[in-house]
Amino acid sequence: MSRALDDLDARFLPVAMELIARCAEAGIPVMIVDTLRTEAEHQENLRRGVSWTKHSAHLDGLAIDICPFEQFNLHGSDKLCWQGNDPAWAKLAEIGRGLGLRCGADWTQRDRSHFEYVKPTGGVAKPKATSA
Repeated sequence: MSRALDDLDARFLPVAMELIARCAEAGIPVMIVDTLRTEAEHQENLRRGVSWTKHSAHLDGLAIDICPFEQFNLHGSDKLCWQGNDPAWAKLAEIGRGLGLRCGADWTQRDRSHFEYVKPTGGVAKPKATSA
């Protein structure tokens, strides 16, 4: 598994960087746990019960898993050991949603660390009217 931001798809990379920056601004330093993964790595995650989908967005470089550094420092990369009641998780989800990302915290099978790219919809944004 990669933890390198450079392995993310070019469409997702700037949003992932913004997510990390906004977490830092909110006083929550994060550890990048996973960016791109191979099919073999994904199959291993399914076997271990830390992934639940046939085709993860991580396979396409369109997802990132991050963890509040404090949780990572205490429990390592095993997401099954992270404390889900830590208020930092709710703030990370709020930040991710605000950037238009799909957040694993919203799923029935919660994956609080997971954020993935959502293709923008609609046309070109119209500039706001200004008063003269």
